[in-house]
Amino acid sequence: MFIKSVFSTIYYKLYYPLRIRELRRQSSISVVFKIENLGAWKTEELYRLMLAHPRFDPKLLISKNLVEDDRANLRAYCKKKGYNYLEIDGINKTVWDYCYPDLVFFQKPYRDTFDGLKHLLKNHKTLFVFVNYALHGSIEPWCFDWPYLHKCWQIYYENDLIAYEYGRLLNSRIPNSYSTGLPIMDELLTPKEQIPDQWKKYTGKKKRIIYAPHHSIDPENTWQTSTFLMFGEAILQLAEKYSDQVQWAFKPHPLLREKVEKIWGKEKTDAYYGRWNNVSWGQFEPGKYMGLFHHSDAMIHDCGSFIMEYLYTNNPVLYIMRNKNLADTFNSAYKKALSLHYQAWTLQEIEEFILNVINGKDLMKQKRDYFKESYLVPPNGKSASDNIIDCLLYGDKANKMLVNTKNNLQYVQKYIQ
Repeated sequence: MFIKSVFSTIYYKLYYPLRIRELRRQSSISVVFKIENLGAWKTEELYRLMLAHPRFDPKLLISKNLVEDDRANLRAYCKKKGYNYLEIDGINKTVWDYCYPDLVFFQKPYRDTFDGLKHLLKNHKTLFVFVNYALHGSIEPWCFDWPYLHKCWQIYYENDLIAYEYGRLLNSRIPNSYSTGLPIMDELLTPKEQIPDQWKKYTGKKKRIIYAPHHSIDPENTWQTSTFLMFGEAILQLAEKYSDQVQWAFKPHPLLREKVEKIWGKEKTDAYYGRWNNVSWGQFEPGKYMGLFHHSDAMIHDCGSFIMEYLYTNNPVLYIMRNKNLADTFNSAYKKALSLHYQAWTLQEIEEFILNVINGKDLMKQKRDYFKESYLVPPNGKSASDNIIDCLLYGDKANKMLVNTKNNLQYVQKYIQ
């Protein structure tokens, strides 16, 4: 422990500042984006900007994780887009089995990735940065108390308030909380006209409603919100009932199918998923979903990340409740976002929401619009991806976006009232 502590001190106090200055002077900076799930890959726009930038040499590194393997979808998507990529073969291999980049972008805070001593000695030239794949919601330890985050040079947040809240919770040994916005905010703010429509073609005039259930159906899940076992089949029946007035899209969490199969069996699960996809009034969407969101009229869900993300559409949204204490573990912004959802505990309340959407009844539209303009836009009058590039390349600009987590809370009044 003593030797490890000494090396750690030498690294962060002496070598680390020198390495940052060296990187910022390099004419070409090699960058790796580690991606594990197509639907959760939220740094594509940042990757595209770096491809076009003269000082970055970005690469995509496709891998699987402990609970899912989405490499086939990622491969197909990258080939369709013409993106070059590397692929990790096994769960025990790391980035450095394939290349030695200057920067590595990670985006999921779910498990530790590096041994501290190994990182300091073997991979000392690589700097780590973290950009969350979703907008920050929970303030439980699993989402911020992760050893890797303490080793990050930069961690990016939506705004000063979120950077301050999570920076104080993490209490990193180095100042690394930056208020840049997240690339997912850029994607969500893209004008509807610029986003391809993902909805199935149909005849007639209908409302478009998304049903997006979470995967947390078993008691071992840290995040316990899923109501799928209670309402999944009934909502499909409601979809059929109103199929002449509503076009439906089934957008489950990618992990839901595997978990449902363990309870329902493969035959019943396949039949359920197939029913959504094999009718003229419905579809199943397993991957990217911006075109689904922006060309929709409403959503019904019990997910975490969608609580904030869907508010960018300013469409009515229903949250199916399972736990009356749900918001207790949310940050201040997410609590406000949840309050802008219609909420349902029963099938009758879900059906009432569907009828309100059909009839154009929406009492919270003005409140959602105010929240979006006040909170959901990146700072500095730039895109989040542009802010991140400035943060990486220029010390003076980075210092302006660095949030001091040691001072008294000075950001709250600026945002959520």
